[in-house]
Amino acid sequence: MDPMVDPNAGTYVEMEGVMEVRYSSGKVDWQKAPEDFIHFQARVREIPDNFCHKDKMTTVQAYFHCLVCDCQLKSLRPLCDHVRGNKHVRKVFMKKRQILGLPLEQQNAPKAKKLKKEIPRVDVGLTLRQRLQECGEPVLGLEYVTEFVNPDNPSDHPLYTCRLEGCKSAWGTSDDMQNHVKKTKHHRCFFRKMFPADSRLGGLTCADILKMAAEYEEGQGGSEERDYEVILLVRDYQKYMKLRDRKPTWTEKNALLEVEGERDRPGSRFLNRNSGVRRGTNTGVGRVGRVGGTERERKDCEE
Repeated sequence: MDPMVDPNAGTYVEMEGVMEVRYSSGKVDWQKAPEDFIHFQARVREIPDNFCHKDKMTTVQAYFHCLVCDCQLKSLRPLCDHVRGNKHVRKVFMKKRQILGLPLEQQNAPKAKKLKKEIPRVDVGLTLRQRLQECGEPVLGLEYVTEFVNPDNPSDHPLYTCRLEGCKSAWGTSDDMQNHVKKTKHHRCFFRKMFPADSRLGGLTCADILKMAAEYEEGQGGSEERDYEVILLVRDYQKYMKLRDRKPTWTEKNALLEVEGERDRPGSRFLNRNSGVRRGTNTGVGRVGRVGGTERERKDCEE
């Protein structure tokens, strides 16, 4: 709706030629000239509710006629709704452009497609160290990060995981891990590891944790003195491929649920194949978690 149009304030049109007040009568020879609404609203600041009621004595009835929509409105409520409607507003806008000599917009024209912002490409071939050397934000807990490389193909990009309790679902490329070690969640988990007796950590805001991380890193010499040698480097083809083949939606919680499902599945290697004893039965040989079994089966579970 046009900001100048406000039925509550008695303004229904903002220019001539949009709407008229017309009159009709049951008498054939009775006529009264229509009045443009711009003049009518200037003369009548508050339209009475019974304005369009038919006079039973004279049979004269006033009504509103929208020139741009070519429709009649015979009461105040429909008039207010009409001038707020999208169709009416659009046609008034087109009429205004016509009066000003501007080209008319094509009706029912398809909306212009918004160009999608091009997502910048990330060079996943860079190591985490190379990325963090350009990072001025506080970075903590690099000693809990593991870097996996493929010894059989040095051109494969490195992959990373975080071993910190509460962050074990964090894994991916150097870009993924860079974003992780800068996050408040990682910082909070780091401080919980460093100060397990500090009960205040859970109630600190993100801003408090960020400030605490910045002060801690500054106390260690700042970003210039970061020790990247503490990142654990693993050169193992099998472990690298296992990590690379993870589903993008992998989380530690889902992985544990899959293990639980494997234990409960009939014929699982987590059941005692020699004695047929199911989970939770004490065999006298030993237990692995809640699973009884032989030494070989305990080794399988540990793997």
